[in-house]
Amino acid sequence: MKDRILYAMASDLGIDRFENESEMRYCSRVLYSAMASWVKAAALDRPVTSIQRVVQGVSRRHIFDKCTSVLNEMLKRYPESRSWFEMEPEIGSPIGVLQGRLIRHGDLLQVGFGTNLILAGSSQMPLSGNVECRKGEILLQDTYYSGIAMLQKTQESIIFKPEPVTDVTGWFKDFVHFAWWKTEGMDKDVQYFNAYKKSKNNHSCWQSERPKPVEGIWFARRNICQNGYEYYLLRQDEYLYEHRVDPFLQKVSEHRRFMLAMRHMAGNDVPIEVYHYADHVLVKLRIHLPQKENFLLETYAWPHNSIMDKLEWDMGELVWEFVKPHLCGLGIKLIEERTGHG
Repeated sequence: MKDRILYAMASDLGIDRFENESEMRYCSRVLYSAMASWVKAAALDRPVTSIQRVVQGVSRRHIFDKCTSVLNEMLKRYPESRSWFEMEPEIGSPIGVLQGRLIRHGDLLQVGFGTNLILAGSSQMPLSGNVECRKGEILLQDTYYSGIAMLQKTQESIIFKPEPVTDVTGWFKDFVHFAWWKTEGMDKDVQYFNAYKKSKNNHSCWQSERPKPVEGIWFARRNICQNGYEYYLLRQDEYLYEHRVDPFLQKVSEHRRFMLAMRHMAGNDVPIEVYHYADHVLVKLRIHLPQKENFLLETYAWPHNSIMDKLEWDMGELVWEFVKPHLCGLGIKLIEERTGHG
């Protein structure tokens, strides 16, 4: 009975089991996409107090409570996936995570004072010449889910113009050119990012000694609280000049783009491992991405190890073809390997 329910959900969602995929990981992928569809469906509920012809949406609390009950029931049936969905209470909850991701994707829209949600109007967005994303829909014939996104294969005759990908080197040089600089004295507590250090991650590239600059620029940070930093660009002319990176850019993780850009310009690209299996692609990161590129993965791919995994992602080849140029635009080094075993 349990398996029939799982495979019925997988069939509705268009999700196939990967070759050699464990029962736990397959079940978790199905439940993850299924809960995304349930959250969208719950956004169609009409509150008793709604006024005819006035769209008030559905409260986040209603969606949260309803879908949390559904998820809990599913995890009773499939306890092997419970650990995949587990989160520390102070971080959030699985349904809250899905709500946020669906909002950022544009499947759910915030109304009122942001306390209510509605399902977006139906629309299509091409990802490539072969696949498009359907928004504002829950389940449709000839569609399939990848992560939280509903996709549909299209005719090859469709004319497709890919979204321009920003080159990280050009982005960095433009930022430096338009930055507002001021003179500043040396700070003994500053840490410098060494773009030349051979490391698979960026965390170990921070050091107290000032390294060789990248085209005359250093990237630095100061500790302002426990595990909290302010980020700066520095350049040395007659005096030391400083530009403080706006806190908003840090909030959307653009400070990570500075690190990637400087390593790329230093000829020391961050490596990313990509495994091409017979039926899917597994991307293994060793760094956290800027928000824009991370949103692509959290929308179109499945987290590999848990719902909050930001470093390993599963997806189909068509999705990878869409995501790959955006990751390459960050100046990373792709290490791609083809293997026949999952």
